[in-house]
Amino acid sequence: MNETQASAQAKPARQDISQLAVTKSLRAYQRSWFNGLKERVAAGAPFAIGAATTPHEIFEALDIEFVADVWYSAVVSARRQSSFYSDILTRRGFHEGLSRYSALTLATVIADDDADRPWGGLPKAGLVTGNVHDRSGQVLAEHWGVPYVGFEVPAFRTLYPNWWDMSHYAWEELDGSERIDFMVGQIEKLIAASEELTGRKLDRDRLREILDRVNAQEELFEDVRGLIRTASKLPARLDEVMGQVMGIQWHRGTQWALDQATAFRDEVRDRVDRADWVCPDERVRLMYVGAGLWQQLDFFASFERSYGATFVRSNYLSFAIDGYQRYGTSDPVRALASRYVSFNRQMHTPPMAGAWAAWEAKTHNIQGAVQIEAGRGMKFITRTLEEAGIPVLQFPVDPVNAKTWDEERLRGIMTDFLENRLGAKRLAA
Repeated sequence: MNETQASAQAKPARQDISQLAVTKSLRAYQRSWFNGLKERVAAGAPFAIGAATTPHEIFEALDIEFVADVWYSAVVSARRQSSFYSDILTRRGFHEGLSRYSALTLATVIADDDADRPWGGLPKAGLVTGNVHDRSGQVLAEHWGVPYVGFEVPAFRTLYPNWWDMSHYAWEELDGSERIDFMVGQIEKLIAASEELTGRKLDRDRLREILDRVNAQEELFEDVRGLIRTASKLPARLDEVMGQVMGIQWHRGTQWALDQATAFRDEVRDRVDRADWVCPDERVRLMYVGAGLWQQLDFFASFERSYGATFVRSNYLSFAIDGYQRYGTSDPVRALASRYVSFNRQMHTPPMAGAWAAWEAKTHNIQGAVQIEAGRGMKFITRTLEEAGIPVLQFPVDPVNAKTWDEERLRGIMTDFLENRLGAKRLAA
């Protein structure tokens, strides 16, 4: 090996890695699916809108078209329209402190007819579901004059900090039989409302098959997480990983979702095999904690070039693995109830949320964390991570509200964190 070759191996040239092929195929599918959705609903197909915490496998089993409100809010935000629709909520009397993460979907529906709705807007739903503590779904149902099914999650009686070790198989013990019973009752109400909407009875064998496909899909995500954990450098960017996970999750249980997850895993594995890295000069490994910054998620990519900083972990991929899988689906409704009776709580409730974040930091060899969205137990996560030796930056921005975005200020905050908390050095141009 000559001197030039040795130097190149020691310090590879920085370069921008090309976009994943599955990112392009996902976007094309989402567009096509959404356009087809409006056509199918116009032709009489039943349609429901609900929160991310809604067991939409029920809808899949009954052939009900479904959109998650937070997904469509993310589309609004990605199109840089969140300020416009936030203003609509304000003008209609909703207070400024209202979370926009799901309410932007409501805003697009109550907007004036000449509004430029993302992808042409949503068709009218025949059923709306949501968390009873988030009023946007109920207001949407009232606006349309359609049934609303609300879900409430009972508090944990026993908190298991290592919940991820139990969630796949020991979920009855983890979640508590009485809590699962309560959620089963609520899901049965959703089933009844969905059967009323379609005029058909739920095929529980088909529901079990859907849950088994979901488990298989999450196993593919687990392969991706393992590849990212063990690779010497990052093979796929944060925004693409998060986009894949959530795009697939909203269609989970379908054959398309399983095929897309397979293609995602295979492409990441191919990049690892070829040592095709996001940032060849990777110096700092970060974790992303909290809701997706859908309005500006590509913001963080610039710090790869300037500091060699990459994000190797997010809630979205890891929770799809640790929070969704439920094995032992002889009673598919009970298995679903176990997932949803704890859904999101593990990411926000102390000590579970902090313990999980600290474990993830250790297994991903994390040096620092960037946390989006305050409240809901996030301060406990910060404290647990910092007690484990992981500095945390509280990134002061709403995940979807563009009014909170100040590029220059936030760039300065991120730069200060990298340099003064993590000791990162700016790379030579």
